[in-house]
Formats: sequence, structure tokens, C-alpha cells
Amino acid sequence: MRDLLVTGTDTGIGKTVVSAALIKALRAYGVSALGFKPVETGVVAGELADSDELARASGEKHALASPLLQLPEALAPAVAAARAGMDVNPAEIEARITSLRAAGHTLIIEGAGGVMVPLSWAQKHALGSDPRTVRGSDPSDGDGAFFTVLDLAERCSLEAIVVGRAGLGTLNHVALTVAMLNTRGIPVRAVVLNGRRSPDDLAELTNPSTLARMLPGLPIVEIPHHTRGKPIDATTPYLATLAADLIATPPL
Repeated sequence: MRDLLVTGTDTGIGKTVVSAALIKALRAYGVSALGFKPVETGVVAGELADSDELARASGEKHALASPLLQLPEALAPAVAAARAGMDVNPAEIEARITSLRAAGHTLIIEGAGGVMVPLSWAQKHALGSDPRTVRGSDPSDGDGAFFTVLDLAERCSLEAIVVGRAGLGTLNHVALTVAMLNTRGIPVRAVVLNGRRSPDDLAELTNPSTLARMLPGLPIVEIPHHTRGKPIDATTPYLATLAADLIATPPL
């Protein structure tokens, strides 16, 4: 199977839970799945970070799968990095992915926010430069190009899982995200509607069938809201069928 980008229609919708649960589901089938979040923001000292959750799900902490930067401000990665006087060279992200692939891992790469969130202000034409972290980068320099989650998926030939909210508003957000991925030829393998709370909520009730009609042939996976216990463990069984399909189906 091809490496996957787990992206979302927004922030705070459970991408980390879905990514970690998918890693566990794939590992249950014998796949050497490894999580990777290239740049991590909103990191709080003393609290478990998203990258830690991905490493726990993988059962191993691989140095190359650690974030290139971990930043405290809960902002888009390029913005948080610039405020800290730093920027990540996308070439280093690509080099990490290449090395992890060569080591035999299937990668579950968690994006930041949605597909158009800037990971770096680095110019796209500079991606052939030596992989390194660039300090003092100014987003006002150059021609204004920047490197997004979408660019990462395209350059690294990823397939995508789109995570969206279960309730009202998700139709437009999911459709726009899928359309944007389609513009770059990035295959979308499934939509995950995360956090369904009430069987009586009309939007939550009708959204799966409506999305199936809007996006024919695309699997729609529903995951209920988990208020107790361990949400990753509780989510994993809901992704077992998707994991089996990802393994069995040739790359799109």
C-alpha cells in the first residue's frame, strides 16, 4: 500500500486520534505502519504531544519520525516557526520520508489543519537544496510561494484520508478538501466523519449518505464521540475494515 496523508477539514477534529488508530489497525494486519508529524505546534511542556501518540501507536519511537520542529504556539506551522525565528526546509521533510520508506515502513503522515495550511515559507523552487533548518526566514521575501500540506502530499506521492466533523457544515468542508486534493491528482481513499454524538441529530444522521451521493465510490467511515477511556483504542475497531481495504487495494 502507498503511504498516507491524514488531513482534515479543519483543526481540532481528531486527526491525531484517527492517525494513531489507523496505525494500530494496520499493525494488527502485520503492516509496519509508522506515524510522522513533520512540524508540530501547540506543544505544551509536560503534556503528551501528538507525535508521542503516533509513536505509542506504532510501538516504536523512530528518530527520523520525530517532528523537525516542535513549537509552543498553536498556529499554522510556518507562522509559528517564523515567530520563533525559524523555518523548515521542505527538502528535509522529503528526505525523512525517503529514509523511512527505505527502512521498510508504511507511513501515516499527519498534516496540520487542512490541506492549504503552510508548513514552511521556503520557496518551492529551492526544494533541491541541502536539507536543513533555515533560521531567520522572512515570509515577505521572494515571490510569495510557500509549501503547504497539499504540496507535501503531491511531492511525496501520498494518498489521502480526509477527517471531517460528523455534524452540520461538514458537507461543504469535506467536498472542498476532496476537490483540492483532486486538483493535484492526489487519490482520496476515504472520508472519516469523526465524533458523532447523537443518533437523533439530523445533520449527523444524513451526512454519510449525502456525502456518498456527492462523492460516489468514496468510502465514508463514521466514528462516534468517545467521552471515556482511551479514544485511540476505542476508535481502532472502526478503522479495521478501512485498514484491510487499504492493504488489499492497489494504489490508486
